[in-house]
Amino acid sequence: MKPNIFSIILNVGTAVVVAALAYGSYKSATIAWSVGICLAIGLVVYAFRFLPEPKKVARKDGAAPSSRSQTRQAAVVVAVIFGLMLVVPTVVLWLGRYSPELGALVGGIALMAIFLILWLRSRYQRSHEADES
Repeated sequence: MKPNIFSIILNVGTAVVVAALAYGSYKSATIAWSVGICLAIGLVVYAFRFLPEPKKVARKDGAAPSSRSQTRQAAVVVAVIFGLMLVVPTVVLWLGRYSPELGALVGGIALMAIFLILWLRSRYQRSHEADES
């Protein structure tokens, strides 16, 4: 694969972030725990690559869903995620008073949950897109 400007920026950015996290981990145990938690989450996300593709599911009624119902579903998903994210900082700060590592873990899980929900929704839509065309 021929490197382009985006891959170069991604690689340089990754190297800078890794260097900053390594230096921060050396200076503070809390940052080291946070980096370890992020690495563990990253490994879990990487493992998702090996899941099988979703199966195409035929609709029983044969009719494609209306675009209004899909819009409504997307709006509900976004509203729920936004509402839950308003609570996360309070929970993380409250847990951080007792254990900074636990606060970092809960914050990392909450942030990854957003992407997990959106990823699962895209897999669901991909499995049903053959019915809509």
